[in-house]
Amino acid sequence: MEFSPWVYLVAPLVVFAGYVAFGISGFGATIIIVPVLAQFLSLKFVVPMLVLLDLTAIGMMRANKATQARDTSEIRWMLPFMLTGMALGAYLLKAVPERWLMLALGVFVAGYALITLLRHQVGGGTIARAWGPPLALLGGMGSALFGTGGPVYAIYVTRRLHDPGVMRATMSSIIAISVVVRIVAFALTGLLLNMALGAAALALFVFMAGGLLLGLRLHSRMKAQDVRRVVHVLLVVSGSSLALRAMMMSAP
Repeated sequence: MEFSPWVYLVAPLVVFAGYVAFGISGFGATIIIVPVLAQFLSLKFVVPMLVLLDLTAIGMMRANKATQARDTSEIRWMLPFMLTGMALGAYLLKAVPERWLMLALGVFVAGYALITLLRHQVGGGTIARAWGPPLALLGGMGSALFGTGGPVYAIYVTRRLHDPGVMRATMSSIIAISVVVRIVAFALTGLLLNMALGAAALALFVFMAGGLLLGLRLHSRMKAQDVRRVVHVLLVVSGSSLALRAMMMSAP
């Protein structure tokens, strides 16, 4: 496979930046990296490659005990709805035009985060557990449709958990579950049976690792309020990028 010369410059930089965000917040790599690399590479190449990098990043976080303090009760509460959402997302991908689904998700995520930031309520209060099922369902649908349910999961996790370490650890564990499900799906469909894809992931490993380690270091020096603010800025960026990408898609 031949790559544009720009890929060799852009890919390392955007992968590094994406995994700095992942190290700080426990999510955000895919939604930062995909919109940029999709300008140069096929989504069928980019998304499976990032799944491999995500899996490696999660393994590194576990080795660094970065996920030791995750809240398993919240994960168990969300899991069945996440899986249901993934199944529903797979159905909707065939039944509903992708651009309208992507636009709706992007506007929802960016709008929520922007309103929260403007009202200076990033710390906020604790939302009811009843918000878990609908947000987990929506996040699962986002994972299946666009490979990015993290922003929706973060809306729930950041308003349920108050310790930044537990918050990030719980998010990274939720992303890990999503990654495993997607790896199985990509393996079954043959998308991972691509030598160029594996070679690209290997070449970008050092940039992923460097960004992740920097993000972990930055996270350890931040207060809970600062971590939430970073997460909400990521939500605005990720939601806006989804909405913009949807508007740029050709009408069905």
